[in-house]
Amino acid sequence: MESLLTKTAELLSSAASDPDRVLKWVLIYFGISSLGFIAVWLIGSIRDAQRSGSN
Repeated sequence: MESLLTKTAELLSSAASDPDRVLKWVLIYFGISSLGFIAVWLIGSIRDAQRSGSN
């Protein structure tokens, strides 16, 4: 547990010294999350179109 707290403190201090790096990773995270959401929505939309087309 102590090593986890130490590692977290090191990461937070390095993030505070380089905010552009943090912003870059936040943007990458939200970009990947958005792509995942779009993919799930698109798959659902295609399945729904196939289901209503077969009836």
